[in-house]
Amino acid sequence: MHRHSTLGRNSRSRLILVWLCLLLSGPASAAEVEEKIESQREAIEATEAQRESARAELETHREAMERLERRVQALGQERAALEERRDSLDAQEAKLRQGLSDRQAELERRLRAAYPLTRGGALKALLAEGDILQARRDFHYIKHLIEPIQQARLDLQKQQAALERNHQAISATAQALDQAGEQLDQHQEQLAKNLARQESLLARLGETLDQQQMTLQALLQKKKRLDREVAAARAEAQAQAQADAKARAERALQEKRTSASSAPARTESRVPGALALSSAIPIDGVIERHYGDSISNGQLRNEGVIFRAQGGQPVRAIDTGTVAFAGTLKGWGKLVMLRHRDDYLSLYAHCRTVNVNKGDRVETGTQVCESGTVDADRHGLYVEVRRGSRPIDPGRWPAWQKAAGS
Repeated sequence: MHRHSTLGRNSRSRLILVWLCLLLSGPASAAEVEEKIESQREAIEATEAQRESARAELETHREAMERLERRVQALGQERAALEERRDSLDAQEAKLRQGLSDRQAELERRLRAAYPLTRGGALKALLAEGDILQARRDFHYIKHLIEPIQQARLDLQKQQAALERNHQAISATAQALDQAGEQLDQHQEQLAKNLARQESLLARLGETLDQQQMTLQALLQKKKRLDREVAAARAEAQAQAQADAKARAERALQEKRTSASSAPARTESRVPGALALSSAIPIDGVIERHYGDSISNGQLRNEGVIFRAQGGQPVRAIDTGTVAFAGTLKGWGKLVMLRHRDDYLSLYAHCRTVNVNKGDRVETGTQVCESGTVDADRHGLYVEVRRGSRPIDPGRWPAWQKAAGS
């Protein structure tokens, strides 16, 4: 019994091949979608981490701006207090000057009242014979008038000096406040720029995160579609397996009713050996078992074509196509799968060597592998044709008909 045909009827092997055909039919495999989903999730985590960092830095800038605004407000209050102090000093100085002026006016009034004394009467009284006591009284009176004015002038000079020192201190403080205000203005301007940059960065990160979330949702939807298609393929495979089991049971019952000798012998003329002999497509050999031939006492049927040929014979593509799989697959040995137009697939199994890689473009007649061992003691090649994910009779494929010359 042919090993591949037995496994081809096994539901597990069929499901594996259905999976392979389904995943190769789309622009991305389920593994690729899973990888993209994981990569997108990592990108989202990285973006969220960046956004949290940007938020923390933005909060730091805002706190610094608040502190700066409080400092600016405090400077304003200090400047206002300084201006108030300056105004108070100016008022105090004006009051002192007015008091001095008033006292000077009072002195002038009193001096004019004592004018006779100031015109030399006292001096004459001192030099001539007269009342010395009266002269003394006149000088004492004049001294009493002048001394307060002199003392007031001295006090005014002291207070003016103190006021001048206060004015200088106020001017120095005002200059320091102005410099601090300029520095605060510069710092505030820089912080405002930093705040604007952080807010812009946070907005961009938000947009990036939204796009990444949308991409992730699209990938998850795609994965759901793939899962549904795989589930449908699995259900179809199970239904087909049940139908095949029923068909095998019916054929077994039919064969029991007929004699084994009455069954017409198969000959290699069903599909001419010239298919391979004339053009060596797919191989220089003859068909030993056709599609649909009963095997294992009628319980199984062949889903492909077995060519008998020497080991190491070149195996060529039946039609133009793209290499969808090239490697080893359990139950198939070394396998080459080509995808052709109109959703056709051609499979070349149990090869000795593989001469192409996945994604290669091949033309009709291009060597894709070398024939190997179909069974333990038989050299040849197993070829299967599928449309979509279901095996079909190769004779229904126009490319096969063209290669066969019919």
